[in-house]
Amino acid sequence: MSATPVGPPDPSPYAAPDVKGVRLRAPTGLAVALTVLFTLVIGFGVYAVYADWNLRALMERLHADPAAVSDDELYRSERLTGLVGTIQGNALIVTGIVFVVWFHRVRTNAEVFAPGAERLGRGWAIGAWFVPLANLWLPYRIAVTTWGSSTPLVAGGGYRRFPLTLVNLWWGAFVLARLLGWYGGMSYARAESAGAVRDAATTMLVGDILELVAAVLAVLFVRKLTAMQHARAGQGPVVAAV
Repeated sequence: MSATPVGPPDPSPYAAPDVKGVRLRAPTGLAVALTVLFTLVIGFGVYAVYADWNLRALMERLHADPAAVSDDELYRSERLTGLVGTIQGNALIVTGIVFVVWFHRVRTNAEVFAPGAERLGRGWAIGAWFVPLANLWLPYRIAVTTWGSSTPLVAGGGYRRFPLTLVNLWWGAFVLARLLGWYGGMSYARAESAGAVRDAATTMLVGDILELVAAVLAVLFVRKLTAMQHARAGQGPVVAAV
């Protein structure tokens, strides 16, 4: 019985030549890591929604009848809110770091797919997240351009059309969640009455629900854009148009 000859492995779709010193790098591993991290963020987010709801209900009772709530209940609710905030915050920091690394990689790949499509330099894929006020818009602009540049080709040399609906929904939910979370946290820290704490808890509750929605949409965004880049990288010499 003769052994079947084994040929050389298929070349990686990312084994493309440099374009002005830029080389394609697969974002797949980072996308898998982000899927896991966002799953954890979603789990902690559900816990945060519960903590917000519990705090709001407790403050509603306290506002209606101060004698109806014990000191132990107040203490447990305060501890739960603080603990959830710490855990959720740490999870978001870790996830955010990995997301920015992935974001920079897909932005860099997009420069190979469509050189010159984005006027902002590659470094802005990282820096845009840390510029006050501008970080409410610049990352979205980069995401839109990267999305368009990563669109796979179809027969005849055209491009498949992928609507920006997913990008728009993700960014809208993300920005609203950030703003409500900031305002709710600030209101909670300054609250001096049961009614004020209840209102702050309501704001934080809405913000955390939007955080859940944004996390789910972020997973879909990451997976879709990664799949688009993988398909685009496998379509021959991606630098042919340079």
